[in-house]
Amino acid sequence: MDFSNLLNKEQLQGVVTDSQYVRVIAGAGSGKTRVLTYRIAHLLLNCDVLPYQILGWTFTNKAAKEIKDRVYKIVDPQEGNFNIFLGTIHSWCALFLRKYANMIDYPKNFTIIDDDDQMAIIKEIFVKHNYPKSDPKIKECLNWICSKKTKGYQYDDLKDEEFPNFEIKRFTSYFGEYTQILKERKSLDFDDLLLKTIEVLENFPEVRETMFRKIKYILVDEFQDINDVQFRLIELLMNEETSLYVVGDPDQTIYTWRGANHRIILDLEKSLKDINPSSKLETIILDKNYRSTKSILDCANNLIVNNQERVKKDLVCVNQEGDRVSFFNARTMREEAHHIISTIVELHKKENVKYKDIAILYRSNYLTRELESTLSSYRVPYKIYGGQKFFQRKEIKDVISYFRLIVNDLDDTAFDRIINVPKRGIGPTTLEKITSEADKLGQTKYSYLSENINDAPVSAKQKAQLVTMIKGIDKMRELIENNSSAFVQELHDFIAYSLGYYQYLEEDDKTSYDERKENVEELFSSLQNQMEENPSLTFEDFVASSMLQSSQDEVDLNSDFVSLMTVHTAKGLEFDYVFVFSLGQGVFPAMKSIIGSKKGIEEERRLAYVAFTRAKKKLYLSSNQDYSFAIQGPLRPSQFVKEAGIKYSYVDDNRFINDKPLPTPIIKKNEVKPQIDSRLSNGVTSWNVGDRIEHEKFGQGEVTQVIDKLIVVKFDDPSIGKKTFLGSHISIKKL
Repeated sequence: MDFSNLLNKEQLQGVVTDSQYVRVIAGAGSGKTRVLTYRIAHLLLNCDVLPYQILGWTFTNKAAKEIKDRVYKIVDPQEGNFNIFLGTIHSWCALFLRKYANMIDYPKNFTIIDDDDQMAIIKEIFVKHNYPKSDPKIKECLNWICSKKTKGYQYDDLKDEEFPNFEIKRFTSYFGEYTQILKERKSLDFDDLLLKTIEVLENFPEVRETMFRKIKYILVDEFQDINDVQFRLIELLMNEETSLYVVGDPDQTIYTWRGANHRIILDLEKSLKDINPSSKLETIILDKNYRSTKSILDCANNLIVNNQERVKKDLVCVNQEGDRVSFFNARTMREEAHHIISTIVELHKKENVKYKDIAILYRSNYLTRELESTLSSYRVPYKIYGGQKFFQRKEIKDVISYFRLIVNDLDDTAFDRIINVPKRGIGPTTLEKITSEADKLGQTKYSYLSENINDAPVSAKQKAQLVTMIKGIDKMRELIENNSSAFVQELHDFIAYSLGYYQYLEEDDKTSYDERKENVEELFSSLQNQMEENPSLTFEDFVASSMLQSSQDEVDLNSDFVSLMTVHTAKGLEFDYVFVFSLGQGVFPAMKSIIGSKKGIEEERRLAYVAFTRAKKKLYLSSNQDYSFAIQGPLRPSQFVKEAGIKYSYVDDNRFINDKPLPTPIIKKNEVKPQIDSRLSNGVTSWNVGDRIEHEKFGQGEVTQVIDKLIVVKFDDPSIGKKTFLGSHISIKKL
């Protein structure tokens, strides 16, 4: 099939190249999804590649579905069985381990646990060691364990290390207990999916050989955001004959805080020499942007050129000039929110812009309060993404926990969640007795009750309720084994009515009952639909996939409401009109990146670049001068505004203004008018390290760092420590 009339020159080269190793640097809006789609179609139609020989990894399930749907439209499904894997790396690892987990003493029906489950297990360990459930070190310990696993370390790699720090010694010990609990419960966390897959591939050469024979082409999307562990997995799946095709943009690396290493895409050619010494990497740059106007791209290009660690490129606009990028600096956050929402109302009413074509992006979720309040007052429909996901809602996690017990009766993490949901009168004391008896017999709590219910330390009423649960779970397993067509309905009725879960929801909170019940019904509908659409899908597969959903997988761009989301969630999406909210120094970029290393500020700049390039027709930037606890003073516009080439003026009363006068926000009846910020400068125009200062609240201290207009102060009172301020803030005076 000839694709030459469907692609530009660079895109076509990216699709038809016969190089074994290809790196496509795909700028924002340059058609990378199109190139990936046609690359797969080209391999199938023009290169005699069999579908199962292709392994495609995407960053989200949503992206995978989009590519797969497009491929199916190009490649006639009647021509063969298109069992291509296109999905996230975690999804592929879960499928791999379903087949090979027995080689590392795990059953194929292992359970995948999420962040909340991990936290519950760490709390369990702390309580065992006589610490309260509220101990602040619990979160610190979990973060430490996760950071080690993200870097590729398992407990066995660290258990013999001599750590001088007592806390690290304790965390290492708890890491061992955490690992043992997961093994006993036949459970894996997200990091384990990768680490255990690597363990199998490293320790069983015959499995690697099987993979070599099967997988001939590896394609990876969003390659700039993979981490060292993920790249190790890619290396293990490659021999000298394997083709590697990666697509990414170093300018859009925004996940280094969770392990992403943008040096991998930059240094790829050097890394490939270890696999194939004679390897040559072909680099194709897609720099023609089909998404945004020239005005938007000029700002994005002006901004990102300030980063040093990147593959040099400037996005070339295919579209027209478009409206200029606007910047509005409000006096208060309330005024900023009113300005944004009133602009949205005007777009909707006067220009017939649909709400679904509008997005408000921000650096962090805590910034939404004022936006939500103002959207509600204007009666503008909206939806927030990147907050609580569908599969993280309490009622969904409850039901999924029952699903997990049906799949794996050793999953005591799931058991602990539902032992008293619905309420069975089983309090902490009774549960402690059950745990003690189970430990004596070397059993998990659920397996102990299942096999020894008559001897269990529970009342007659509790016993009757537990028997109903255990028998029901056993029956569900039988229905699964017998491939019963009525399984989903039986499962629904068992949980909703036999166990009394719907009654429990109503008694728990009548005001939210209908919504929570609808969520549960939606879960069962999803299960029913997926099993009907894909007869090969097992119940185990559904439970596993439900644990692997991302925030973006739930984004709905068809319903007519304004989308609110963090820039991280917006990655890969596009909207006609984009508002970037609270673009103030210390907020975006975040304060920790300003006072941190150069790498931190470069990541923040890449994040702003991603935000700007989500816009197709018009980009609106805004900030405010409200007091910020992040910088202990009034906000000033982000350095990114000037770097993007947007001009604004400075006036004597310490306010920034646009070239145009500040418009008066729309104030509704009975609504308090925003107060104008009247804070003045302290008159200090120059600070040096070593200067002594006095703060109205914190007392005296010494300047330890000067960053542009900010100063870092170490206070004499050790309980206060270091704080960062705007050097001109009125609460500070130089001594």
